Amino acid sequence: MKRYTFLFSIIVCVALCSSAAAQNGIPIGPAGTYSTTPTLSPYLDLFRSSSSPLPNYQQFVRPQLQLRQTLQLQNRALQQQERAIRSLGRRSQTLASPSGITKRAGTFLNYSRFYPTLQR
Repeated sequence: MKRYTFLFSIIVCVALCSSAAAQNGIPIGPAGTYSTTPTLSPYLDLFRSSSSPLPNYQQFVRPQLQLRQTLQLQNRALQQQERAIRSLGRRSQTLASPSGITKRAGTFLNYSRFYPTLQR
């Protein structure tokens, strides 16, 4: 009986779904990257059999949803950092000297500017 219930729920899900977002193939974003939404819903784990005292939602579905949300937030933060780094790189290129040379020789362990009494 469980098998028929599972098959019936799959058939209902397929009948009610119009199209999956991962199958449309429309590029998203400036680089033409494709959508990274998962193909399978985490709610399919509600039908998983388990011997744990926790309900399947608390054990399988909710942690997976929380993981996806955390990964999305981290991805957004990384993209913001990349944009900030690129803008700083562009800004530093415009502020750099035209020849690219600082016109001052550097020396290793030269503290004479900070300690004028210390002479070699």
